[in-house]
Amino acid sequence: MQTDLQLSTRVLTTQNAHQVAVLVTLTGEAPARRAPINVALVLDRSGSMSGEPLRAAREAAQRFAGFLGADDRLAVVAFDDEARTVFGPAPAGDPSALEAIRRIGPGGSTNLSGGWLMGQRHVQARPVDGTNRVVLLTDGQANVGVTEPARLEGLATDSAARRVSTTCIGFGPQFNEDLLRAMAQGGRGNFWYVENTEQMAGIFGEEIEGLVTLLAQNVEIEVRPRTPRLAGVSLLQPFPVAHTPDGAWRVTLGDLYASAPLALGLLLHVEDVATLGPAHLVDLVIRSDAVTERGIELRTETVPVEANLDGQNHLEPTVEKIFLHFEVARAREAAVRRADEGDLDGAASTLREAARKLEPLAKADAALAEMKEDLEAEAERWAERRYEPKDRKYNLARSMAEASLRSGYVEKVSRRPRRPPPEPAG
Repeated sequence: MQTDLQLSTRVLTTQNAHQVAVLVTLTGEAPARRAPINVALVLDRSGSMSGEPLRAAREAAQRFAGFLGADDRLAVVAFDDEARTVFGPAPAGDPSALEAIRRIGPGGSTNLSGGWLMGQRHVQARPVDGTNRVVLLTDGQANVGVTEPARLEGLATDSAARRVSTTCIGFGPQFNEDLLRAMAQGGRGNFWYVENTEQMAGIFGEEIEGLVTLLAQNVEIEVRPRTPRLAGVSLLQPFPVAHTPDGAWRVTLGDLYASAPLALGLLLHVEDVATLGPAHLVDLVIRSDAVTERGIELRTETVPVEANLDGQNHLEPTVEKIFLHFEVARAREAAVRRADEGDLDGAASTLREAARKLEPLAKADAALAEMKEDLEAEAERWAERRYEPKDRKYNLARSMAEASLRSGYVEKVSRRPRRPPPEPAG
């Protein structure tokens, strides 16, 4: 695992106050021999999934199962008002798994907890020195079995502590996105939103790509102050954070994949710098369970963050650009909250303001151009009082993708096809 540190410093109007944007990027190359995968595919077959949704889910699940090899383990669970294991748990690569998935037909209610618990037990029974994960796909509300969101989130969190993570894939307009996002976050997996059936295979593909390029699990970064002038630390992404007894901040980032970087954005607020010049602000202690050919190894690295606080701006374009992604993610969350409260004009204004901040860089960047266009189009919908459940899901899913820099997922779910930016004038 490689650690890259970039800083962008601004001087504030108050006396000798500086704001230091810190971008920590973790990357790496997958080992020649990947770690084994132990996964339970848990598919909702309730009545609302009948027809095209269930067909697309079956085909995507078959592609997922077909990718696994004999060194991997697979269980397939289908649930409606009851949960039933249709394959395994057994070594993957068995053609009968594909046939079992093909035979899954529609049923009745949505016993989400029963399906998840059955899948979790299968994975927990024989963990591997690699990825142990439950992949849950549902289009509905949990209305049978355990239905309280807090309990379901707690179950996923407890499972993650025992090295079984949870990915949640929500399909269509009716599922509870707050529940699935919480389960995925507590379960240290991924949350995906599938707006239409054409996206189903691509989303399963994103999940597979992550599983097969896993570099490290349980990545966390501890931010330890090293100067009394550090007034505070702002976290720009929705990672879980806890204060340690010795005054540090511990941020839980989750898993790192070779297919995508893991980035953390911090704002360090430094006040009343008595002596201008180089300063040691914080230490970053990075811990992870690295996935190697020999198994899981605990690794720790300490990275000092030092900045030149000389009363001048030192802006780093890459950091400023990435932090715009984080700002847009936060703006979408804030807009959804305002829309939920009935303030659609305020929600639209929040999105438009985020779009305006992208204007200077969007002219030469296709990803930012798409983001700006998307924000403006969503704002227009909401200003016209067109705020539907699918819009809430879409913007919350986009927020999580933009906060974690999942450009591949953004391209797959975007309502606006990405176009090349216009050529600069002159």
